[in-house]
Amino acid sequence: MPRLFADHKLRRVTDLAGLWDFALVESWEAEPSRYAEKMVVPGCYDALPAHAGYRGPAAYRTWIETDECRHRLVFDGVSHRARVLLDGVELGTHQGAFTRFHDDLPPGKPGKHELVLFVDNSFDAQASPLHHPYFDWYTYGGIIRPVSLHRLPPVWIDQVVIRVLDWRAGRLKLIVSWGREPDGPPDAALRVQVDDTTVAFSMLRLEGTSGTTELEVMVPRPRSWVPELPHLHTVHVYLGEDDLIERVGLRSVRVEGTQLLLNDTPIFLRGVNRHEAHPQFGHSLPAELMLADIQQIKMLNGNFVRGSHYPQDVRFLDLCDEQGLLVWQEATAWQATVEHLTDPRFIAAQLQCIEEMVAQSVNHPSVIIWGILNESASEAPQTRPAYERLLGRLRELDPTRPVTYASHRQLADLHLDLVDIMSFNVYPGWYFGTLDTMRSWLDGLMRGIQERGWDKKPIIFSEFGGGAIFGWHDQFNGKWSEPYQARLLDIALRWMKEQPQVVGTAIWQFCDCRVSPERAMGRPRGFNNKGLVDEYRRPKMAFDVVKGIYGEMTRK
Repeated sequence: MPRLFADHKLRRVTDLAGLWDFALVESWEAEPSRYAEKMVVPGCYDALPAHAGYRGPAAYRTWIETDECRHRLVFDGVSHRARVLLDGVELGTHQGAFTRFHDDLPPGKPGKHELVLFVDNSFDAQASPLHHPYFDWYTYGGIIRPVSLHRLPPVWIDQVVIRVLDWRAGRLKLIVSWGREPDGPPDAALRVQVDDTTVAFSMLRLEGTSGTTELEVMVPRPRSWVPELPHLHTVHVYLGEDDLIERVGLRSVRVEGTQLLLNDTPIFLRGVNRHEAHPQFGHSLPAELMLADIQQIKMLNGNFVRGSHYPQDVRFLDLCDEQGLLVWQEATAWQATVEHLTDPRFIAAQLQCIEEMVAQSVNHPSVIIWGILNESASEAPQTRPAYERLLGRLRELDPTRPVTYASHRQLADLHLDLVDIMSFNVYPGWYFGTLDTMRSWLDGLMRGIQERGWDKKPIIFSEFGGGAIFGWHDQFNGKWSEPYQARLLDIALRWMKEQPQVVGTAIWQFCDCRVSPERAMGRPRGFNNKGLVDEYRRPKMAFDVVKGIYGEMTRK
């Protein structure tokens, strides 16, 4: 199944995972004369030995069966961009690797159909503004996340957004978006079931081919969602012959002064940054590996993961919901320049990414923070309109979660008044200074924060750390050795836990990951080696050091 829980009971959904026909092609428009290979879907073609490191377009082909009804193809992620054809006719295109999109097949064409996807992982700032060759991670190509075929009745549900109005009482607001065939019925029965109880029923009058309706419902026997006991309630919405199942956690998250409150109780985030990456699977991690990652993070006594630097797979969010792991969900970006942030094409792509990210993630209780524009040009006055527009759009789409961005400009940043949480990426003891000067540098940063009047908001240290090659120890214990990394993180974490304004730490990073070839000269093995575990999830010395300090923080 595309999801790790059943999200429909009435609607017929076909998982299209499996072996598809595959061929490399010369251009985006050129269909191959023959498909000489097979490729696993979901998967990354440039993570496999035959095409390792390949940059360019490829074609995938499979066959689907439809009847007279409308059908919808749902793609959870295609990297970097996709062109979808049915029987040689283009249905649509999409840019952006890590967000869900769909294309509808016209009704009234039953039978067997050829489905072709052109996929391109080339770096093309015109066609795919979000992806660039200088990134400090390797962006793989392919149909990287699940694909499914949905059979839609004459009236169907497009989305149900669930907002928790009162987590104690279990009061919910549902925003139901629906679609309708032009000759579809003028009304449909709307029924909402929470767990095993029907909590709402009405006849909904339908005008036009799409619309939304809002209603409030109460959860019978409400139980709160917290990391220690992450209870999930099931919300099942029926509309005519269609349905959609979502899960909800009764919880609230907000900022009050310099505190981050979960269910009105201050919380400290003990976390890591995580790339969805593996040498064998690329971005297409199997569910078993996602769960193993979560288990290792929890073994660290962690309760938090920052999804860097793109929206995480909804299946990973499903697991975080169940396991009680808190998530910072972030739109795709890395060190966007002034030129990017003043380019209407780049801003439009960011807005699309934000809208799709929120649509696929909004009902996940594990997601407690929205983020944008990692390490971008926030020191430049001319980029302020971009930050205002993107953060404003996030708040419009979801007013229930704090917003932030990870800044590496520190005291030169000009836009921190726009966020709910200030987030800093800092690397003392690694890119500058020594282990002996780390605490004094961090003390100076906090003094500067206070002098600028920035002491009224909570702070997350969203990146910090140092690299270590797995298994390397030497008599000097210098940089790139496991003991050096362990000592650096020991100093940083012990300092951070003493700061009352700091509400969270996200170590860079959970696991080592491959980087773009353009950055390989500064990265031994062509990897970012700052992981607490290596790319195969083997723990380094720092793993146990962090586990011990995070364990102390749980008793703080």
